[in-house]
Amino acid sequence: MDHATLVARHAQRYGGKTAVVFGARRWSFADVNRRANAIAHGLLELGIKTGDRVATLSRNRPQHIEILFGKSKIAAVDVALNSRLSPEEIVWQLNDCGATALFAGAEQWRRIAPHRGDLETVRDVIVLDGAVSETIAYEEFVGGHRTTDVRLPGDARAPGRIFYTGGTTGRAKGVVVTWQSDLAVTRNLLLDLVPDLGARDVFLGLQPLYHAVGTFILPCWIRGTTHVVVEDFDAARAFDAVERERVTVIKTVPTVLARLTAAPDVKTRDLRSVRTIIYGASPMPVEQLKTALAVFGPVFVQNYGQSEAPMTICLLRKEDHVVDGPPHQVARLASIGRPYTMVRVKVAADDGREVPAGELGEILVQGDHVMEGYWKNPDATGETLRDGWIHTRDIGRADEDGFVFLVDRKSEMIITGGLNVYPQEVEQVLYQHPAVFEASVFGVPDARWGETVKAAVVLKPAATADADELMDFCRARLASYKKPTTVDFHAELPKSDTGKILRRALQEPYWKGRDRRIH
Repeated sequence: MDHATLVARHAQRYGGKTAVVFGARRWSFADVNRRANAIAHGLLELGIKTGDRVATLSRNRPQHIEILFGKSKIAAVDVALNSRLSPEEIVWQLNDCGATALFAGAEQWRRIAPHRGDLETVRDVIVLDGAVSETIAYEEFVGGHRTTDVRLPGDARAPGRIFYTGGTTGRAKGVVVTWQSDLAVTRNLLLDLVPDLGARDVFLGLQPLYHAVGTFILPCWIRGTTHVVVEDFDAARAFDAVERERVTVIKTVPTVLARLTAAPDVKTRDLRSVRTIIYGASPMPVEQLKTALAVFGPVFVQNYGQSEAPMTICLLRKEDHVVDGPPHQVARLASIGRPYTMVRVKVAADDGREVPAGELGEILVQGDHVMEGYWKNPDATGETLRDGWIHTRDIGRADEDGFVFLVDRKSEMIITGGLNVYPQEVEQVLYQHPAVFEASVFGVPDARWGETVKAAVVLKPAATADADELMDFCRARLASYKKPTTVDFHAELPKSDTGKILRRALQEPYWKGRDRRIH
């Protein structure tokens, strides 16, 4: 079964039912399919062929969904770009993937337009909103083409999507996922993460569509679920959307979930329709998770994945979110759960052999959903994909029952005086302090120990604490070498567009002009 057939089949099945909501505007399944067909015809008229790369660069917009489907109908490769990147980074990625056409928001294109001469392969730019010179207006593009069904056959083993990694250790890498692997991700989500998703559900993603929320587009479509699109995150607007549309499923990240839980009006809002909240993409502090459970109830599902093994590696199910129970069950709140049904996971030593339960090692992943490789980067592919296993570079351990506990990234481990410190362990302790709202821990240079532990902290509104208090708090709960030796206080911590706290951005100024080893 190919993507185009699935899109057409379920457009027919659900017809006039609302598929997409954006503010006061609504589109039915039939509407979206017709517009996707027009996009497909338009791309063919521009000379786009099966296998050509077509990029999308925009903040969250409802058009993202019909554009994705339009690309799939002619088996063009979808390249969804981060709209927050600098113009230079975006130009580099467009050239790297060899995109021949670009769908862009007007705001994003105005930032890129001065660099148009640097675009090596992009022939046509279709602007989603507003009129911009030397581009094609999106609504004219859609309205000017036929809406008859388009389904060009493609090779299931050929690239279907390319999405770029965060690029924290140099140039971003283009992760290539085949059409069949993309369908495997959809299967995994529907089999394990949201098995009861259906036509009565209303889905709200509080993340960018170019990121993890984009993987829910096809599952929602297949199950007849209404997809509510919001431009960006704001707690009040999110609550408004839940109340207005009676949202049942929310996908978000820990930092956003913390802001929802801490919102002054969270207890006065009518959020009773919400039956599932999916969180992931970065570690969830246990104390914040306990608070969220107290506010929203037993509705949480944690998901662990990464670009190279899209979305679906491990999950912590609702029934595993135990607050009052045996200690070994409560301890699993700090885990990322157990592997998806169709995914193999092992915690391995450097030689690839699985380590015994309780021992630390690198998390390796195998499944039919993993990436084909990095675009035009065989050396990096060989480092990450070995003997059929994705090497995640995440350090973790597994318990006797198969629950996996994520410790930290290999590259972010601190070595102080020859001893290993995992930042996430220290962060979890800081979050136990009643005054701490957000925390990030990282290594900074130290003449005596090589590097030492520093914490960056945001306090809760009206809360007070000083550095000595927080260091003493950690000293009482951690080995002495693990506690922060300095604490900085911030009004807010830097975050990516996907809501992750940017630990490396906090750390880099301290290492300027120095060589910090990468583990």
